[in-house]
Amino acid sequence: MELLFWICAALFFTPYVLYPMLLLLLAALKHRKAVPGRTGEPYHPPVSVLIAARNEEEVIGQRIENLLGQSYPGKMEVIVGSDSSEDGTDEIVRSYSDRGVRLFRSESRLGKPGILQKLKELATGEILVFTDADTVFAEKTVAELVSPFANPTVGCVDGSRRNSLDTESCESTYWKYEKAVKQLCSRLGAVLGATGAVFAVRKDLFLPLSPSRADDFELAVMPRISGYKCLFNGDAVAVEPTPDDAQQYKRMVRIVSWMTVSALLLVGKALARGKLFLVLQLVLHKALRWMAGFFLIAITVLAGLMWAQPPYRAVFLLLMAFHLLALLGYLLKDHLPSKLLLPYYFWLMNLSSIMGLLRLLAGNPIETWERRKSAAEETPGGGRA
Repeated sequence: MELLFWICAALFFTPYVLYPMLLLLLAALKHRKAVPGRTGEPYHPPVSVLIAARNEEEVIGQRIENLLGQSYPGKMEVIVGSDSSEDGTDEIVRSYSDRGVRLFRSESRLGKPGILQKLKELATGEILVFTDADTVFAEKTVAELVSPFANPTVGCVDGSRRNSLDTESCESTYWKYEKAVKQLCSRLGAVLGATGAVFAVRKDLFLPLSPSRADDFELAVMPRISGYKCLFNGDAVAVEPTPDDAQQYKRMVRIVSWMTVSALLLVGKALARGKLFLVLQLVLHKALRWMAGFFLIAITVLAGLMWAQPPYRAVFLLLMAFHLLALLGYLLKDHLPSKLLLPYYFWLMNLSSIMGLLRLLAGNPIETWERRKSAAEETPGGGRA
């Protein structure tokens, strides 16, 4: 029982502690800059900005205006893919046709991966920039995403997503940690995955794992399997609203249920290409982190079963305090300081991962998406792309 306890404890701490320490060590040995793709030379290739959208009439006009206002010196096109939208999304996009914005509409539901596949076929740019319908770019974000591609070894660039709301949230807490990890990975040219709100890939490296797949995670990892670097550029800033916790929970269930298959497929491809460090990242940073909730439950139960031994009694009491604080955060979220809400946010993220894995094991992964609904709408919304 003690051995099982320590195995679970090691597996729990590996993605949160040991993995970042490994990155720190490797980054120190490499002595690389945070954005090694920069060359100092002007680089402004043709760019295609792709947006997969469904029922986004409330925000799509603002999104297009924001993109048309980008200070990018090169040629840039905007293509919106409407996944069988049932509101005024298509009409709004068509109203920008005289400014070069193009619309692709699918009469049947394809989901985000299917829409992105179609948009890639229509794109004429050398660099594909991916973003969401409710995201707002800083003025130079497209230019910042593209500039590292001046280095021909760079295949993907991830940007920095920021929350437009000041309140602490499940996503904002998680993103602070994720950003720090991305910065370490970028020093190695080894960022793992990308945020769908703001990232770019060379068009010839748009390599979905199958005709039915094209999620943000896969598109950002495949260039590395092909031998290219994936970087993080914190100056490529995208701002988007933070979903409430119920919506974020649903979104994470969808993401994990879908991305787990991606990770397994990518591990196979990385092994076939001899990309052992990438395999290690996929296991340590993705698979183990998605399973962290299972490990913490096991640690708590095992510590309770070994109550008679003082060290495990102390661990059990500390863990129960952590879990009770998470419950208190759920009940009194609006009345507690943000730091005391960390256990609540931890469990919100990990419960969504647990449910996502269970959905996958049940053979029912979530592949399509609905737009994120506003708080004023009565019907609970699903996750957003």
